[in-house]
Amino acid sequence: MRSVIYINGALIPENEAVISPFNSGFLFGEGLFETIRADNGSPFGLPEHLERMRSGLRQLNLKIPDEFDRITTIIADLLHNNQLLDKSAVIKLICSPTDPGRAISAMTSTSLIIRTTALKLDEIEKRQRGMQALILPWRRNRANPLLKIKSLNYLENRYGLNDARSAGFDEGIFLNQNEELCEGTFSNIFLIRGNDLQTPPLDAGILPGTTRALILQRAQQAGITCQETPLFVNDLKLCDGAFLTSSLMRLAPLAGINQINFNLEKSLPLRHKLLTFFQ
Repeated sequence: MRSVIYINGALIPENEAVISPFNSGFLFGEGLFETIRADNGSPFGLPEHLERMRSGLRQLNLKIPDEFDRITTIIADLLHNNQLLDKSAVIKLICSPTDPGRAISAMTSTSLIIRTTALKLDEIEKRQRGMQALILPWRRNRANPLLKIKSLNYLENRYGLNDARSAGFDEGIFLNQNEELCEGTFSNIFLIRGNDLQTPPLDAGILPGTTRALILQRAQQAGITCQETPLFVNDLKLCDGAFLTSSLMRLAPLAGINQINFNLEKSLPLRHKLLTFFQ
C-alpha cells in the first residue's frame, strides 16, 4: 500500500510529494506546524491544536488557508486511505507562505500540508516507564515572541534534543536567562508536591502546550491544586516527582533530571489520576 499525503487541495502518493525549493518554510523556517495524536480514527484535542495554529498564523501575518475549515474531513480521509483508522497515528499539519518573495509585513496566501503516519507505541511506552532529562547549558530569552508559537524554525529544539541524547538522556530542559525552568525540547514540565502540581508560567518563555492546558483545566475540575509559578532547579530537589507532557506521549514521569532522582512509586497515584483525563 502506498501512503498518501495532502498538499494544497489534493491527496497524492507520498513518494510523489514535492515542495518548491523557494518555499519560505523550507528556506527560513517561516511557518507553523502541529503534531496531533489520533487513536482509532479520533484525533485528540484537534480544536485546541487548530486554534493554536490560527493564533500563530495571525501572529505571523499569514492568511488562514482556504481549506482550514475542512481539516477534520481531510484528516479522516487520510486516516482511511492510509489504513490507520484502527491504530494509533500521528497527524502533522504544516502551514507556510506560498509567495517566497513577499514582504514580511504583507498578508499572503498559505499552503497546507497534512501527513498521517503510524505512532510508534513502543517508544511512547518506554517514555511512560520513566525518562531521564538533562538541563541544557544555554539559556533562552523569555521575551522571544516566537517561543509562543509552534514555528517551523525548530532547530534550537532539535539541537537541544540531540545534545541531550548524545549525553545519554531522553529529553533536554531549557532554562531562561533568569535561571527559571521553561520546558523540554518537545514537552512541557510539571512538578508534583504531595497532591499539588506546579508548572512554569507562559511568560517564562514556553510554548502554550495543548496537553499542558488540558492538565491545568482538568486538574482544577478534579480538585487538584495546580499553580503556574516561576520554578528553579532547586525546586526539583524539593518536589516529590515530576513529569513531562506532549500530544503524543500525553504524560511521562521523570525518573531524574541531571543528578536529581525521583521515586516514581511516590507519585504513581496522582499520575494515574491524571491519565484518566485522556480517556
